[in-house]
Amino acid sequence: MSNPLLKQICELDVFTLLVFKTIFDTGHANSAAKALDVSAPKISRCLNALRLTFNDELFYRRQQGLKPTPLAESLYAAICQFTDSVYNLEQSALQIQNTHNTADLPLHVAASNELLSFLAPQLSSADVIARLGRIRLHKWQENSAELIHAGELDFGISLEHADNKELTYTRLGCISGLYVVASKHHPIWQTELSITLEQICRHPFLCLDLKGFNSKVDPLEFFCQRQGILLPSIDRVIDREEWYAHLLTIQSVAFCSSIDMHTVKHMPGLKLVPLSLTELHRLHDSMLPPQYYLVEKPRTRRRYSQTQCDIVVSSLLTTLIPTL
Repeated sequence: MSNPLLKQICELDVFTLLVFKTIFDTGHANSAAKALDVSAPKISRCLNALRLTFNDELFYRRQQGLKPTPLAESLYAAICQFTDSVYNLEQSALQIQNTHNTADLPLHVAASNELLSFLAPQLSSADVIARLGRIRLHKWQENSAELIHAGELDFGISLEHADNKELTYTRLGCISGLYVVASKHHPIWQTELSITLEQICRHPFLCLDLKGFNSKVDPLEFFCQRQGILLPSIDRVIDREEWYAHLLTIQSVAFCSSIDMHTVKHMPGLKLVPLSLTELHRLHDSMLPPQYYLVEKPRTRRRYSQTQCDIVVSSLLTTLIPTL
């Protein structure tokens, strides 16, 4: 190895190149330290090693953060290609390890409450278990994002989007449809035409609170405010069992999503019909429908393979409108 620069580059470790990429992406040494879960002095040592190797400042300090030099700009693509190759190597190894260790290391996934009863049947087939391994579904809680960051949960699917630089939030999409739900004997079913929002607003309304979406104001409540309509009443519950009992005894009307429909249609005494696309668009004209996010750690700290994540997410995407 006669080329001195090539020899110096070969002496750099993979982590030092990850430091270069992370500083380039974030523009801040402190952000790089958090993303890579190391101390600030270690980031400084790696940056000094990079500067000595390439005989270049690489990043200038500016008021907005660290700005790459022309040489750093030219190195970025090659370093990304190298670190991606290392990541793919890790994923290949993890996939084999997970295949052999699924009995001891189940995948831990947190999901919004209304998703649990939908995802569980989707992920319980013999074919899925053979490819995915054992999986334990957890209800999404206030501290679930912290547990993902700490490694106690692998990833999550949530309606909540937090400004957390330590986690990755990937928007999956929104609910593709809504159903009108009420007791089979409710007078709303006497209409022969498609049910309109105005007809729903003539009856007591019940909503299931979804944190990150309608906990402050429900779309139908907002629709009534804009149209100058006074709802007879609106009640809120946080539990599906209470929601079910309320519909049967109080004779309220409610909505359920295309995801909830798979569970609600088996509840005795209830009837549900699709809300027309016209009425659905009117409902969400000024208030977007629930947006679901995939919540993950930085990929360098994930113990699961991309295939495992894709299996879980793909079962949900069949009922969502993808977000472009």
